[in-house]
Amino acid sequence: MKARIYILVLATLATTAFSGARGDSPPAAGETRKTGETRVVTLPGGAKMEMIWCAPGSFRMGSPDDEHGRVSDEPLHSVTLTKGFWLGKYEVTQSQWESVMRSNHSRFKNGDSPVENVSWYDCEAFVKRVNPAFGGKARLPTEAEWEYACRAGSDAPFAGSGVVSEMAWYDENSEHHTHEVGANKPNAWGFYDMHGNVLEWCSDWFSNPKSDAVNPKGPPSGSFKMLRGGCWFFLGTDCRCAYRLKREPTLRNCIFGFRLACSDSDAMSSMPLAQQK
Repeated sequence: MKARIYILVLATLATTAFSGARGDSPPAAGETRKTGETRVVTLPGGAKMEMIWCAPGSFRMGSPDDEHGRVSDEPLHSVTLTKGFWLGKYEVTQSQWESVMRSNHSRFKNGDSPVENVSWYDCEAFVKRVNPAFGGKARLPTEAEWEYACRAGSDAPFAGSGVVSEMAWYDENSEHHTHEVGANKPNAWGFYDMHGNVLEWCSDWFSNPKSDAVNPKGPPSGSFKMLRGGCWFFLGTDCRCAYRLKREPTLRNCIFGFRLACSDSDAMSSMPLAQQK
């Protein structure tokens, strides 16, 4: 009798330990995650990068006809993203760029400010070098992913507080230079500087959306790549969620930067959680 009870107790303890271990583990790739979940990735050279999970969902991309500052290439349409993705909490900084690329051609030198003066092809070179750290899934975000994360559930011209001066560095408050990332307010999902500071390269070739879409990625080829978010040099109206800018992918400018994205992977699941401030 005592032997049977002893075996039962051992079995119960083993089951409890196993269940507890599962409960403390992050979801594997493809399992359910919650928007806002964070991970820290160690880049080549030792710099750290915080990534935030954006769960699948639908939103209205573009701007209504009566939005102040609206231009014709922002048609309002519904977009559904069926796959979640990781996106950098901050714009890629000069310290992160130097850690990976061993160079820095930014005009406004500051390790904690966004890297700038980079072309789309420069960003792709960065992606190639960091890819092993992201399980081979690192990339630039699509335009749709970028705006989905920028809005973070908002339909307003500016996400977060909705006040451009609280969310962005732009012509009226930037003092004509970039600023350290994360100094302004974040949006509802925890992303900083989605408005202003530097324009952010996206993966898409330019196109004019004409209808609702599922997982849009732009055309397979073109002449111009897309930049989003406005910058320190632009008017506040050009830092809106829906604002779009097309430029040749070879161009470098001190208003051009980027933010890294990553498709889900088991490698990301094994990354440490970001420390909450």
